[in-house]
Amino acid sequence: MLNTLITKKLPPEHIVDKIKTLDMTAEINQLITHLGAQSTFATAQSRRAAIMNITNLHTGTITLHRTSIGNISIKALTAETASSPLYSVPGQSIVFAVDRPFKVQRYTLNSHQLEKSDAVIIDKNSPLIIDGSRTVFDYLPLDFESGGLMGRINWPDRSADISVFHRVSLRKVAWLPHDESAARYLVSLELLETLQDPERTRVAEELVYHYHPAVAWKAFQMLYQADPQIALNYVPLLKKRQDTRLDNLLAPLEKAA
Repeated sequence: MLNTLITKKLPPEHIVDKIKTLDMTAEINQLITHLGAQSTFATAQSRRAAIMNITNLHTGTITLHRTSIGNISIKALTAETASSPLYSVPGQSIVFAVDRPFKVQRYTLNSHQLEKSDAVIIDKNSPLIIDGSRTVFDYLPLDFESGGLMGRINWPDRSADISVFHRVSLRKVAWLPHDESAARYLVSLELLETLQDPERTRVAEELVYHYHPAVAWKAFQMLYQADPQIALNYVPLLKKRQDTRLDNLLAPLEKAA
């Protein structure tokens, strides 16, 4: 039943009402059983590859089911988070309890700084809707006995990047591309640059048109290293994006020219 909730776009409030009527432990166990029965888990090698594909090491989540609309994931609840960063989750999410109640701390999301908001207890009768454009959340144990699972239904916004915040200062310290294709292109460009591949400039000329600003900027950097004058011809193209971060990166190069 749980997986049918992301076969089409439904209001989060409607899904919250459905979750309250379901046995979420049984629902998650069913998804885990179905996942383990898939052909990708047939051999040890394919099983390792499949697990890597559904695991997010940054957030400690495992994706049990996905559609073109969203995904369902779980996270093991532990108290060992004192040194780990906080990550934004672009898009909308519903956080729900699987086998025991837990607490989440909410933070108001600004561009480069988080502000501590309030703590909310999540139990079987109280799933929580999270707007990732405004809120970052973090798990808090209810008592000294941590454990159990946190469930999450996600409708990702792939056009927005994942922001990384220092847990103590709450300041933004890094970002990650949410779009998987953007991440692959960034890695590919960096590899071509490291290997000094003779075709790297040709690849960069193609990827400077990529819709993700991080990919376009990396491609532009490679073009600038090869020939600054030719690279500067792409500045008007990049400025058409009206991306503040990209404009700030381009400004010193324009002045130097």
